[in-house]
Amino acid sequence: MSSDALIVFAKPPTPGRVKTRLTPVLSEEAAAALYAAFLKDALLQYAPLPVDVRLYLGDAAPSVEAWTQEHTDAEVHVQHGPGLGKRMARAFVESFAAGYERLVIIGTDHPTLPTPFIEQAFERLDTARAVTLGPSSDGGYYLLGMNDYFPELFHEMTYSHAQVFDETLARAHAAGAQVTILPPWYDVDEPADLHRLTEDLADRPSSVAPHTRAQLEALSPPGAQAPGRA
Repeated sequence: MSSDALIVFAKPPTPGRVKTRLTPVLSEEAAAALYAAFLKDALLQYAPLPVDVRLYLGDAAPSVEAWTQEHTDAEVHVQHGPGLGKRMARAFVESFAAGYERLVIIGTDHPTLPTPFIEQAFERLDTARAVTLGPSSDGGYYLLGMNDYFPELFHEMTYSHAQVFDETLARAHAAGAQVTILPPWYDVDEPADLHRLTEDLADRPSSVAPHTRAQLEALSPPGAQAPGRA
């Protein structure tokens, strides 16, 4: 067992329940298939890191457990609590109780997120009462790390608005944490993000996000250039 753990928050790739903000341009089935590709690529990216991967799913259905067993060796857990803040807080409490000393929580909505950002998040948790935050372009954060439990970061916190990062940062400073802000990145949530993702993948090696590439290629109209193909 490592002293470090990466907590991955994800949902089952169920049509109509994931990536719903993409459904103006994608069907519910296509949006779910794209999310499944994000999840596969995230687990593929996280697996080589020298940390334990703890996958927290928002559903404990047997079909979900079967899907995760097929696609990852990560230890699978179930999210508990009313609302994202309480679910993340409980995941941190459970993981600290399991004996981990440095924890980073991350999602699966950023297929091109550079791995060094995650590595830096853990490295900066070497000082006492440290917090690492990775800001996302929509005003939230793609990553949160800590080596001590700070309940203030979650208590009565609201999410899905443009001040999530700023409020979390202010709470961390108020709690006396030593904060490191990582480079910003973007989540793929809105139709415009698909264009950005396609252009981003075109500039990266084909080994980056292979499942996402394949799914975007399947969604491309006949004759369109696939992401990452020159």
